[in-house]
Amino acid sequence: MLKKIALVAMGGLFATTAMAQSDLFKADDLVKYRQSIYQVMSAQATVLGAMAKGDTEFDAEAVHERALNLGNVSKLLGETYVPATKGVKDSNLLDSAWDDLDGMGEKGKAFGGALQELIAVSGEEGFDKKAAAPAIVKVLKSCKACHDDYRAD
Repeated sequence: MLKKIALVAMGGLFATTAMAQSDLFKADDLVKYRQSIYQVMSAQATVLGAMAKGDTEFDAEAVHERALNLGNVSKLLGETYVPATKGVKDSNLLDSAWDDLDGMGEKGKAFGGALQELIAVSGEEGFDKKAAAPAIVKVLKSCKACHDDYRAD
């Protein structure tokens, strides 16, 4: 229960922070910032995916570290999604995403929930590939769900 309250509070913090960021950054710079965050997230997710598939040797500590890295960097995303970034030429975010903020929010919550599960399970004693694979896949599917609906290729 306390964890849920903290997540709700964090969501409110992101909304407040996002509004303040539009005063601190130009829209083009916010898009570059957002893309940089996603590059870091992609690098972490690529390693996790390779371990889940067996393309790379499984390392429980590395999974936990990558999951924590994703959690830390994803906290920065909220401040980059401001209406001023709608229509920025180099943005990969579809303009239609701004018409479905509730849907984007739900997908963001699904990602956050899946990531928190991965962080928790990967920090447990005896964590192994059998436990890792479904948790990693859930995180990666939550990423893909947002890309499918809101990201231009």
